[in-house]
This record gives sequence, C-alpha cells and structure tokens, in this order.
Amino acid sequence: MARPPAHVPPPPKSGPPVALIAAVVAIAVAIAAVVAYVVMRPDPVDTATEDGAAVTGVGSSANALPNAGGIVVGDAGDDAPAVHIYQDYQCPWCGLLEQVSGPAFTEAALAGDIQLTYTLMSFLDGNLGTDHSGRAANAAMCADDQGAFVDFNAAVFAGQPDEEGDGWTDEQLIGFAEDSGVEDIEAFTGCLEAGTHDDYVTDMQTRSSQDGISGSPRVFIDGTEVNDDQLGILLEDPNSFPGLLDELAN
Repeated sequence: MARPPAHVPPPPKSGPPVALIAAVVAIAVAIAAVVAYVVMRPDPVDTATEDGAAVTGVGSSANALPNAGGIVVGDAGDDAPAVHIYQDYQCPWCGLLEQVSGPAFTEAALAGDIQLTYTLMSFLDGNLGTDHSGRAANAAMCADDQGAFVDFNAAVFAGQPDEEGDGWTDEQLIGFAEDSGVEDIEAFTGCLEAGTHDDYVTDMQTRSSQDGISGSPRVFIDGTEVNDDQLGILLEDPNSFPGLLDELAN
C-alpha cells in the first residue's frame, strides 16, 4: 500500500461551499483509507505458543511494563488518563499519526497529564515477509535503555521508506539513534545487533493478538477505543488531541 499523503489539509474556517465540500471529501478519503488499512489487512501473525502460554515480558527495556504491556512515556500518576497507542513501524498511517499528533501525545505525557503507553507491533513482518518491524521495535527499546525512546520513535517514522517492506538498514537505525541523543552508540549498536529485546517485541505482538488488536494504528483512552472518525481527526489536526482527551477520559 502506498504511503499516505504527507499532509491532509484541515477544512477551511470559512469559504464558498465548493471549498468546504472538497475539504470534507478529503477528510472522508483519509478516514476511509485508515479503515481499509485496519480492516483489510490479513490477520496478524500468531506468535503465541501452541498451549496458549502467557507472554512473559522477558528482555524488557528501561521503561517497559511487565508482561509485554508496552513502553511507558513520562511519569504521570495513576489518576491521570491512560492513553495506549498500538503501532507498527512499517505502517504508513502510524507514521502519519506520529507526524500529526505525536507531539501532542508526548507533550501531555511529559507534563504528567496522561499515562502514555506504546505497544510496538510487528504483524506487518508476517504480512510482508520481512523482519523490519521487529528490528525497528528492538532498536526503539535499545534507545529506551538510554532514555531516548520518544525522539527515536519519531525518527523511525520520519525515516519510513516510501514503500512498505523496504525497511531500514542497521546503519540507518544507528543514525536515528545518533540523531535522537543516544549517548552510548556502541552500547546501542550491540543491543541492536544482538536483538536484546527481541523476546519482548515478540511478546508485545502476542499480547496484542490475544487482546484482539488486529491492525494499526489503534488508540485507546481510558480503555475506550478511538473510533474511525476520531482517529481520522487525529491524523489530520495536530490540535485535536486535547479535545478528544476531554471527551473520552473517565
């Protein structure tokens, strides 16, 4: 699937009916494309064991939750709304979500306004016959070991290849680490080449599959999934997240 447009323009605040209709159509197309990406993808790779064993969360990074619960950003208290984002690094719509609304997610998390968790999925490796999603997820956790997850996460998406399946070389991932403020590049490189967090990455996909998450991106606020229309707005308007948070937070 081709990557989404780099920018989906917001509807005009005022103007002739023709312009308004065109803007609405553009947004509808974007939403429809996201729905198609989530719904029409083949089932994710089932990495669970045959006896249905629970995930273990082995090989977690500095800010990873137990039992493959994902990577936590920030240090919000338990009373803050919980925002959980499921993404695959090869997913073009995940890249657009990070581009448009990622800064708002991060700002709220670092301010302590939300509990932000990322689950790094890798089902597209199975669909595309690659290992790029898993390798990028392991690399993100290697960056997390040095407190650089947020910037590395953004860098991977900013450096997405034009076509799904092309992926990233080790040299590119190391370059993202350098650009993201990872100080010990030798340690990062060793972590990347050894696949230090591969087990946890596999367990995140297993848990996602067991929890019924079969596509990406998926966003939950206090356990309520953002619907297709709301997701479309997050993909289009960088200022939309605070209002959506107020609407859905318990």
